[in-house]
Amino acid sequence: MPDSERHWAERTAVAVWRRLVARDFAGWDPYDAMSARRLPPGVVGSPFARRAVTQAVKRSPLTLQPLLGVPAQADAYTLGHALLAAARLGVAGALPDARPACERIVTRLRAMANTDAGTLGWGYHFPVHTRFFSYVPPTPNVIATTFVVKGLAAVTRAGLLDCTAELHGAAAFILGRLPRATDQTGQCIGYVPGERAVVHNANMLAALVLCEAAELGGEAAWVDEALSCAHFTVARQAADGSWPYSEEAYGRWIDGFHTGFVLEGLARVARATDDEALHRALERGVRYYVAQLFGSQGEPKYYPQRAYPLDGLSAAQGVETLHNALGGEPARAVPGQLDWIRRKLVKPDGHVAYQVHRGWTDRREFPRWASAPVMSALAGVAVADKVT
Repeated sequence: MPDSERHWAERTAVAVWRRLVARDFAGWDPYDAMSARRLPPGVVGSPFARRAVTQAVKRSPLTLQPLLGVPAQADAYTLGHALLAAARLGVAGALPDARPACERIVTRLRAMANTDAGTLGWGYHFPVHTRFFSYVPPTPNVIATTFVVKGLAAVTRAGLLDCTAELHGAAAFILGRLPRATDQTGQCIGYVPGERAVVHNANMLAALVLCEAAELGGEAAWVDEALSCAHFTVARQAADGSWPYSEEAYGRWIDGFHTGFVLEGLARVARATDDEALHRALERGVRYYVAQLFGSQGEPKYYPQRAYPLDGLSAAQGVETLHNALGGEPARAVPGQLDWIRRKLVKPDGHVAYQVHRGWTDRREFPRWASAPVMSALAGVAVADKVT
């Protein structure tokens, strides 16, 4: 990678860091409508109305949260990315106060953790209402927990803090509190306690958590559990190299950032086990990802058949998957990727847009969805030649 790109990634990650620190990592979210203090009568009691209001806030080009009385809050997922970014920027020498910054974030994450039955899991700060799941804070989920774990593992490897106890608590959450589907191919770990839908990105991120915790002083058997997850998902890879969001009839779509999650988790298990079948599936998956979920200028497509909206999280996960989780040839497979982010998504002052549409850009700032993932991904690019 040219030094100019690496230096740009570092400067930009630091700029986003400073912008988020100035706001104490707090902000609104595309999906936080049901945290509103002022909702029309009848919304709370109607599943259809809850989803409709959530989608209206998500899709509006205007920031509706102040009108509805939605508080700007910090979130464990955002803080997990912040911890990961701080560790990476600390290793790069771009964040002189990395250690105290990490200590403050870890203290906040410990306070946010759901500690039921001695496990550690993290969730979102707002009630979730989608076609798949409905649950309220502080219900932990595998996605938020994974990105906290990535931060905890990074600071531990960098020697900034020892978070092995938290990592082991997260592994216990994955294995002890989430449902599993099992068959002769392996197992699929669920998204949230009590919900049995087979969701491939959740399964592979759960596997990632188990590998991280096992490597940093955990149980060797956790890698075997992760391998079982990977075999289950690999057995359901389509001939073209893709995976659907879910095996449920209503979840058969493919999109960019969820595919990136699957590939990142699969890469982590392949690295931990050197399983040849996983490496072959990973190669097929990366070929599909690069060919179908990025455009000719490096833009991150939302769906294979429909590019727009070009999404901040899709862009961030594209960098995290191809540059940081895989590196080497995959990092060079979408040559315009970083330049597209520089031109279209991130301003020099650290402002990260939510989405780019055909003919206009949605400049709303959402720390969890866009700013924090872009920051940690670019911090990874900045330190790609060092151990994090």
